[in-house]
Order: sequence, then structure tokens, then C-alpha cells
Amino acid sequence: MGRFSIILVVGFAIIAGGLKLNNSRLCRDAQEISNEKYLEAAARNTTNSVVNLCMEQLGQNFGWKDGFSNVNMGCGSGSAIVEDATDDPSIEWNQVRITATGTYGGESQTAVVTVRQTPFSEFAYFTDSEPPIYFVTGDTMRGPIHTNGKFHIWGDPVFFGLVSSKGNFWVGTGNPEFKAGTNFGCEEIPLPVDMSIIQGKAQNGGVLFGGDTNIEFLSDGTLNWEVFHDDHHSPVVDSSGNIDIGTINGVLATIDDHDFYIKGTLNGRVTLLSDGDIWIEDDLLYASDPLTDPNSDDILGLIAMKDVIVADNAANRNDCQIYATIMALDKSFEVENHGSGSPRGTLTLVGGVIQKMRGPVGTAWWNGSIKSGFQKHYTYDMRFQTKAPPFYPILRRTSIVSWYE
Repeated sequence: MGRFSIILVVGFAIIAGGLKLNNSRLCRDAQEISNEKYLEAAARNTTNSVVNLCMEQLGQNFGWKDGFSNVNMGCGSGSAIVEDATDDPSIEWNQVRITATGTYGGESQTAVVTVRQTPFSEFAYFTDSEPPIYFVTGDTMRGPIHTNGKFHIWGDPVFFGLVSSKGNFWVGTGNPEFKAGTNFGCEEIPLPVDMSIIQGKAQNGGVLFGGDTNIEFLSDGTLNWEVFHDDHHSPVVDSSGNIDIGTINGVLATIDDHDFYIKGTLNGRVTLLSDGDIWIEDDLLYASDPLTDPNSDDILGLIAMKDVIVADNAANRNDCQIYATIMALDKSFEVENHGSGSPRGTLTLVGGVIQKMRGPVGTAWWNGSIKSGFQKHYTYDMRFQTKAPPFYPILRRTSIVSWYE
């Protein structure tokens, strides 16, 4: 019995010693694993900080390509290579690839991030503020829409693109469908206020007009222009001519508060910037309709420092068609005398509208039928997801397209 007891005690001692040794090894391994994970996390955070430094530089100057080399990030260090990344020829936005590496305690982590600047033409609908004009049952919107105010909704409109607003929610009652989701309470997106770059493009490689100007686009790829002045409500032509759109950079602009008066069929790519208003005198069409020809390369951007107005004239009293992305920086895209006269048919817009405030295009009876002005029929030009008019204004923010680690 004594011998058995000795064997039993020795056995327990061996087991206890083995467990202690194993626990020590586990503790040591756990500490090593913990230290390794800590270093990985610290290196990853350093990498993220390097990416954020690059994003800050690109936000100030998207042409910045200097990158960083062994920049001090506190306890760690980082470097970054910044290069052009527009690999897909169908995408016209400027895209930049950031290859950032962060190092901490001998551990390194790398992230490859693609960012872009997006033209305002990407929006199907954009307002800086929303008056109490409602989206109602029967309204359908495709493409991204945004307001820096709050949307007003009554009934069951359908939104096929992302709906975003600075406001925390929409105002009204109903059951709207948001097919692509919502981003309420997001950051404000300021409208552009400085058009000097586009005016500079008009002066150098485009056309800059010093007076009120009539523009008629022709389907052969040219345009007719007339600069005129109003002599007691009778226009007097001061100069005129014809321009082959393919021989300029696509930018037309007025200065000194002068207006554009436009119509016709565009064959080409044009951005038209008015220092005053833009008056739409008749249909604005494309030589190749993108609704039936997705390969159409006809694109028109309209920018007014004041308003974009559908004129109340004989040509526009029986429907009006507009193919363009429209930007009104002072107030609105609207219809002249929208609240008077007989109904004028349907206002068809293929493109998008960016405006300071949503403008009226007509009035309606209580049953929804048009009382005056136009019935709206707006269709988003899907090409604006990847293409833009020449030198069109861009959003100030820089957007992340992809992030790989």
C-alpha cells in the first residue's frame, strides 16, 4: 500500500508539472499572438491614417500625385503611391489609386484604395432646398437624387435610385418605395459657386460671347449663333456665324450677365454656361437618342448662374422635349408663366436637374389633371453614371470607389 501511494503521488506530481509547463507555454503563446494581433491592428490603423492624409490632399487638389515617403505617423510610419486609375475607357470620371502602407513595430499593412471626383451631372435630381412641392403617387424617379433640405412626399411615389438628404427624414404622408435605399441625415453637398474654370475653358479653346446670344444646334454637328441686343423690344443682330462643334473644346459661355436662348438638335458634346439665364426656345434634342441608342455620344450640359427657363412661346405650347443635364445656380429650372393660360402638353426631360430650389412647371386641378403649364415626364439619362458634359462642375467631396487590403 505504501509503494502504491508513492507511485500515486509521483504520478500526480508529474501530471501537475506537465500542466504547469503547458499552461506556461499557452500563456506565452497567447501573449505572442496578442502582441502580433496588436501590431497588425496598429499597422492597419497607421495605413488608414495614411489613406486619410491622401484623401485630404486630393480633396484640395485632385491632380495631386506626390504621395508620401516614410511620413511620421506618431508611433508608426507610412508611405503612399498615388497614381491615375481610370482603367475602364467607358468611365470618364477622374479616378486615382492610392497604395498606402503603414508600419508599426516592424509589422506592415497595405491598402489599395480607388477614389474619384464625381460631376454633378450624375444626379437625376438635386436641390439645395425643397419648397413644399410634393412627390406624389404616380411619380417615378430613376438615378441618384439628393436635397440639402427635406423631401415632401404625398402618397406612393417610387424612387429607383439612392435617395439622400441632409434632413433626417421626409415630410408628408404615404408609403413611398425606395428601391435603392436611402441616406437621410447625410452631409450637405454645396452647389458650386465658382465658374471661372469653365469660363476660362470657353475663352481658351471654346467660345466666349459678350452679349445675349441665340444658339441653334444643327444635326450635322455644327451650331448657328447670333449675338444681339434689344432695341425697344426689337432684337437687333450684332454678329453671327456657324461653328463646327468638333473644332472646339465643347464649352460655350456668356459674360456680363448676358443670356443664352437655345434650341435645336445637338450632334456632339457641349457645356453651355450662361452668366445670366438660359431660355429654352424650342425642343432640345440629340442627333442620336440615348433612349434607343445606348452608344449615343451626344451630351449637353446647361449651367445658368441665374435660372433655366422654358419660354412661353408658340413653339412650346404643344409639348417641349429637352435632352440635357440642367443646373440653375440662382434659383430654379422652371416654366415661364406656368400658372396661366391653357395646358401646354408634356414637358419631357431626358437627363437630370440640379437647382437651388425646385421650380414650378405647371398647376393641377384637385384630380391631378393639368390646369396650366406642363405635365412632367422626366427620364434619367443612365449614361450620366459614367459620362459628363465637357468640364462639368464636380462635387467637392472625394468618393471611395473600392478598398482592398
